[in-house]
Amino acid sequence: MRVEAVPDSPEYELSFAATRPFDYHAWLAAWQREYVFFRIDARGRINYMAPSVRDILGYEPDEMLGRDYREYFDIDDPLQLQLQELSARMMVGEPPDAHRCVARRQNGELAFFSLRERRVHSAFGVVDREVMGQDITARVEAELSLRQSERKYRRLVEGLKSEYIIYARDAHNRITYVSPSIERVLGYAVAEMIGQPAANLYGSRSVGDSVLERFKRDSEAGKLVHNFAGEFRHRDGGLRILEIQERPVFGADGRYAGMEGIAKDVTDAAAAAREIRELKEELERRVAHRTEQLSRINEELRASESRYRGVVETQTEFIIRWLPDGTRTFVNEAYARYLGRPASELIGESFFPRVYSEDWTTFDNAIASITPANPSATYEVRGPRPDGAMAWMQWTSRAFFDSEGKPVEYQSVGRDVTELREAADLLRQKENHLAHLSRLATAGEMVAGIAHEINQPLHAAKTFAEAARRNLQAGGEERIATAIECTAEISEAISRTVQIIRRLREFTKSKPVELERLDLNVVLREAVDLTAYEIRRSGATVRRRLAERMPAICGDRIQLEQLFVNLLVNACEAMSQTPPGERQLTITTAAADGEATVRIRDSGSGLRDADAHRLFDAFYTTKKEGMGMGLSLCKSIAEAHNADLRFEVNEGGAGLTFVLTIPTTGASCS
Repeated sequence: MRVEAVPDSPEYELSFAATRPFDYHAWLAAWQREYVFFRIDARGRINYMAPSVRDILGYEPDEMLGRDYREYFDIDDPLQLQLQELSARMMVGEPPDAHRCVARRQNGELAFFSLRERRVHSAFGVVDREVMGQDITARVEAELSLRQSERKYRRLVEGLKSEYIIYARDAHNRITYVSPSIERVLGYAVAEMIGQPAANLYGSRSVGDSVLERFKRDSEAGKLVHNFAGEFRHRDGGLRILEIQERPVFGADGRYAGMEGIAKDVTDAAAAAREIRELKEELERRVAHRTEQLSRINEELRASESRYRGVVETQTEFIIRWLPDGTRTFVNEAYARYLGRPASELIGESFFPRVYSEDWTTFDNAIASITPANPSATYEVRGPRPDGAMAWMQWTSRAFFDSEGKPVEYQSVGRDVTELREAADLLRQKENHLAHLSRLATAGEMVAGIAHEINQPLHAAKTFAEAARRNLQAGGEERIATAIECTAEISEAISRTVQIIRRLREFTKSKPVELERLDLNVVLREAVDLTAYEIRRSGATVRRRLAERMPAICGDRIQLEQLFVNLLVNACEAMSQTPPGERQLTITTAAADGEATVRIRDSGSGLRDADAHRLFDAFYTTKKEGMGMGLSLCKSIAEAHNADLRFEVNEGGAGLTFVLTIPTTGASCS
């Protein structure tokens, strides 16, 4: 028969001793890591120190002999107060006669010791004391840390000001602790809650009882964490939604002792979640509706894209997309057909080499002018056709920018305008020829006046020549001097005649347009000289109000002279019905803000409102014998000079004022 050993029986001790023999050396090593033994005499001086002090405090035993032990073990250190304030559980296991002290290690650190003493009588009657010191530094520091943590977490729990409640309840579901935050969450004071059944706080007592009992059963079965969300009653009668998390507490005997938990007020969050859920459902309905709309729109977009692609691919204008380095990313069929190459070869290739070298400045300036505020530019450059001939291309380029305003791609729409430019050149030639014919016609109309202008200096030359002859025949120094003076007058008259003929010849000459820097005051004076006879014949009084200093303009002198001659002749004819004493012709020049202005004002019969919009039309005239080309030609000349020609009705309707505004130029007319 086998005898079972129990812990309190001798058999158990024998069995334990037999299975685990006592290891003295291990026990001694463990003891020496924690205990220091030393002996002191009646004056408190150390006369023996155990070697274990070397490992515990860092001192050599010999250096401590003969010194007062209080140098190393201070029972009056201020830290004694902290040692005495430690909880009772720190005293568990210590003998009643033990007292604590603060020790100083060899490296200056502090250590905590528990000391026990006993008196020893020698053969000579001298009384020594043996002291056993236990190093309790680790225990003291752990206890102090625990106390600090307890105070910290108590402050945390007691200071909760949010939606959290910390609580504890016993095995009978009665509240044993609750944090002050319960007053802010549920309106109850802490004192009135202690000892109350926890089920009373639930919105329904029956629900509370069933939940608490279920948690108890689950805890006894081994479940360590419990989660629950439910309605709890507020002191004012309302309901709040709390989210609960609990863990069971067991006693030393292993039995269920109660619960510790934390509750979070999620009433507002639950309401928000409910609103979010409702909003989500509404959003889902809207998304479904929007998805249906987008599906329909996508179908329409696909159909529209198909139509757009058909337009892009079949139209005659060229469309290309390209990167800032000139690399093409798209070309339409019209462009590919024009170059005689498939689109697949053109895409990925730079078109920069196709731009004629002399037009690079034009191209660069146009592209540089494209900004987010001005995203497109139109320009004309030359490039080779497939047959090698040079062609003019007109492009309108638009840029696409990134978030930093840098161009990432361009789209250009273009066409071959070679024939248009040739037609425009031909048209300009015809216009120049027409202007020449108009000048000839004007000269023909002014032939009587021109003959009179030439006849005057010729008649004067004849008169002075006859006078010189008579004085020379008479002889004598005084007569000869007079004859010499007559020859000077003859020379001046001939020069005047030559000047009139030269001006007339230049005015009627056919020559290409020559742009040069001009002074409008000089051009106006020459025009007045050409029409001097017409002005005198009309009986008009000329008033010149010319600015002293006029900035240069860029233009063709003959064409601008023709413009002013036409306006002056037109003004003289417009005053034919005006009383002679009231015929005033005023010529004014001025310059400001980069523009020069010429105003020619007459005091003629004015203009009917019905004729105003047709005044510059070709072949429109109010004269019986006019062709209607004078003002139309003036308008064309002004536009060719980037100028604006308009008219204003004078106050009271007495005559018109023609206003020419032309931009001033810089150093050259390139």
